[in-house]
Amino acid sequence: MYTYFMSKKSLPYFFLAFLFAILLFILGVRYGQRVEQVNKTISYLVSIPPSPSVAPSLPPLGFSTYTHKDCGVSFLIPNLIEKTKESSTSALFSTREKKLALAVSCEKKPFIQTKEEKVTTINALRVFETTTKNASSYRLFNPKNGLTVTITASKEYLLLLQKSLSLIK
Repeated sequence: MYTYFMSKKSLPYFFLAFLFAILLFILGVRYGQRVEQVNKTISYLVSIPPSPSVAPSLPPLGFSTYTHKDCGVSFLIPNLIEKTKESSTSALFSTREKKLALAVSCEKKPFIQTKEEKVTTINALRVFETTTKNASSYRLFNPKNGLTVTITASKEYLLLLQKSLSLIK
């Protein structure tokens, strides 16, 4: 039997099988080294604590009702704008960047439509509207106090004004 396995014809096959086994062993060791390197990298990345999150720069959006008793109007304003000036006949609201957001004024003058104004309705109130690139102005008559009220709003706050505008005594 020894002679059968060790014959000169089969000896090269055994040698090739032995070399192939050594090749597989070397390839397995190299693959294991690569896997170990990747595992070390992953362990390092997982061990790094997360960086602190950045707090939002804007406060949460809130709303309050602004009422100008002398002009007889009331509407919602967001907490992102501040009242910068108020008198018995006007009020100005600006953003924190000092950009005009809303303006209210009232006076005793005739409520007559001009050429540039168009008639529209806001919350069942008939108003004269003038629109520019960045803002819209509304003139309306307050029958409760006999004053003509003009409200100017920048485009960002226009929809809020339209939805919340109301007349008071």
